[in-house]
Amino acid sequence: MRLDASPLARACLLVVLGGALGCAAQVGGPGGSAAATTNPDARSQGEPGSRAQPGSHADAPEGSPSDWVARGEAALEDGQPARAAALFARTLGASGAGSDASGELGRAYLGLARAQEQLGDFEAAIRAYDGFIARFPDDAQLATVLARRGACEAELYQWERSAASFAQILTLGEQLLPSERVEALAREGLALFQLDRLDEADARFAEADAIYTEASESGTERFSDTYFVAMARFYRAAVVHVRFRRAPIRLPEAQMAKDFDAKLELLQEAQEAYNEVIRTRHVFWVSAAGYQLGTLFEEFYDAVMHAPVPDWLDESQRAVYYAELEEQLRPVVEKAVWVFEKNLETARKLGYESDFIAQTRDRLASLQAVMLGRDGGGAPVPRLAPTLAPETGAAEPTSALESLPGVERKLFVPMPTTL
Repeated sequence: MRLDASPLARACLLVVLGGALGCAAQVGGPGGSAAATTNPDARSQGEPGSRAQPGSHADAPEGSPSDWVARGEAALEDGQPARAAALFARTLGASGAGSDASGELGRAYLGLARAQEQLGDFEAAIRAYDGFIARFPDDAQLATVLARRGACEAELYQWERSAASFAQILTLGEQLLPSERVEALAREGLALFQLDRLDEADARFAEADAIYTEASESGTERFSDTYFVAMARFYRAAVVHVRFRRAPIRLPEAQMAKDFDAKLELLQEAQEAYNEVIRTRHVFWVSAAGYQLGTLFEEFYDAVMHAPVPDWLDESQRAVYYAELEEQLRPVVEKAVWVFEKNLETARKLGYESDFIAQTRDRLASLQAVMLGRDGGGAPVPRLAPTLAPETGAAEPTSALESLPGVERKLFVPMPTTL
């Protein structure tokens, strides 16, 4: 359903939210979340070719490199990444440029990288992955290794490097399953989005969606998880949302009418794009789309309420103008409230909680408080939407990603405040 285009009184509609819990596939195997930082201040005692600190691996001096690799893998399983990193680094230091007939060098590189991920030292993890790629450029695990490296680069907000890593995966062509191509395209698109290369990002997201649709319809691959499909759709909507935000409303009145129509068209396009996310029925991205859709309506209200006012209006005329405008825009406020309520209702039904749901709860309470406190005094209503960050280039990191529950716990999950 679309909005009516009558002046200053557009009704905003959307489809009912829905969703079903899914678990996103991890690059590198199940249960291997590297985003969870068990000790953010801990750093590995070594990297390929370095010496480990004394006393950090009491049982490492005995045995062979094969023993150290096995012990390191066991330490990773036991939740001891610092000990594992020391054992893997010792293996690499002892092996040097020797042969890898038993496969222990490759296991040591990858084990060291995984240990560093768990320690939160993503630069060290990247160096370990680089070492593996340089030593084993034709390895069957290359796509997985490149994906984990690209995700570590995303953890560090190194978007150019991350985009390049995922673009390199796509050069492997027929070696990749459709789901692997979808993930690489979605992650490359995210990096391009953060770099404000919106056209390129949108093209990657569209390609990911097309691959999913074709694979599903042809039976080429049955997707057990739609996480990255929903992610691609979410960021396609985000591209339109950013353009909606940047669309100005300017005087004189003739220009204002054209700008208003352009902004309304972008709102409708973003609304439908978020509804496409909801149709993937992936609960994490359903909650994300529901939250952003509610803010979209708030932002539309703000844009119209705080648009320039002609200079020829006197004080009494301005009071009448804002009173009438507020009344005409009430359906927009009601739609924002409805969207936030539906997002919370869906989450309650599924027993689901995320940062997006917490933000939805906060936005609903804030929106209701603002409107209840309105006295109709003939001045613009205070802005409903949260203050937006500057819309120039990539977002600046404000803090390390926190450990997230359940389906969000991945090597890199886009920040809840990406827009």
